[in-house]
Amino acid sequence: MSAALEAIEVKKRGGGLPEDMIRSVVAGYAAGEVPDYQMSALLMAIFTRGMVYEETLALTAAMADSGGRYSFPECVDKHSTGGIGDKISLTSLPIAAACGAPVAKLSGRGLGQTGGTVDKLEAIPGFTCDLSESSFRRQVEEVGLAIVEAGEVAPADKEIYALRDVTGTVDSLPLIGSSIVSKKAATGAGHLLYDVKCGSGAFMKTAAEARELAELLVRLSESLGIRASALITGMAEPLGAAVGNALELRESLALLRGEPVPEDLDHEARLVAARLLYLKGISDAEAAVDRAISSGAAYEKLREFVAAQGGEADALESLAVSEAVREVVAPEGGYVAGFDALSIGQAALVLGAGRERKTDAVDHSVGVEALVKVGEEIEAGQPVARLYGERRAEEAERLVKEALSLSSGKVEAPTAILDSL
Repeated sequence: MSAALEAIEVKKRGGGLPEDMIRSVVAGYAAGEVPDYQMSALLMAIFTRGMVYEETLALTAAMADSGGRYSFPECVDKHSTGGIGDKISLTSLPIAAACGAPVAKLSGRGLGQTGGTVDKLEAIPGFTCDLSESSFRRQVEEVGLAIVEAGEVAPADKEIYALRDVTGTVDSLPLIGSSIVSKKAATGAGHLLYDVKCGSGAFMKTAAEARELAELLVRLSESLGIRASALITGMAEPLGAAVGNALELRESLALLRGEPVPEDLDHEARLVAARLLYLKGISDAEAAVDRAISSGAAYEKLREFVAAQGGEADALESLAVSEAVREVVAPEGGYVAGFDALSIGQAALVLGAGRERKTDAVDHSVGVEALVKVGEEIEAGQPVARLYGERRAEEAERLVKEALSLSSGKVEAPTAILDSL
């Protein structure tokens, strides 16, 4: 009996899979020796029966070892589980690098409401995330900050995730955890912070679910020799105001220049940067973060990073955004009780800021700017959002209107940082 068939038999009866069997199945699937139908059956058995920690760790290590690995033990990195308007990588990483914590990050493109970090950076003319390994290493050493496209790191995870996506086995905690950590382990940063989002605009909908995932991510990382920590952050409304690639980059630049930005974005970016410095062992991290922003060092570090990766640093002052702009206004007055992140993200998607399929092209110039936050009092006819772009603009406006809920009484503003570990 093949290892794959044996694993299916064991797991469908609730048994535990030994490490050598897991490694054999993962290696066989990556090599094309295990057919999709067998791996699909095994994934469904795991989805149904679960995995104990030792199995999850073995799966994580096997997928991390399925391709080439980097080694940046002195570097920091962060991973977000994704959200609407999530621009924390664009803001916190230049701050951390400016404070003396080198950053080596492999990032991806978005599939869904908005682009990923790579898509956002590609709104800068000339910028590329396509660096050779030697260029990647050299830039980390010379600039202290490099972000490249994930490429073929942990290739077994890439193939398995594609299969999970079409077999209804995505939302399995062991499979989610092993997928995330396998890629981060293969990247090789020695200090890692996870930003686990929860709420309507995130994959994890409740704080309890997010904490369970965060605990697993930290435990797996520590078992693989990575110093790790996690934050659990809210995603009931968009983070900051901008949702869309160039718009998010523009808002990030304002923060790094010390200009006013929404408080939730400012607070979370500074907190993540400080946590990265603490992981690295840098004392008085909050003060170091404040100095990096107020002195202009964080902004200059971003410019240096952009130029090193072929981007036109001077173009940061005039990023192209759509000239087709329309405002969405409040139908009545009251207090903002909700501005649903998922609906705002869907509005950005129909304008062209994200991808419904992997092959879709992203329009960097379009998106949504949320002009109000939960807890604010607004008047009838007051603009609540600004839409950039012409594609399906009426549908985008309808989605934004559906996202807004009002109350006649005062509403408490949500807490951005829900928990940490």
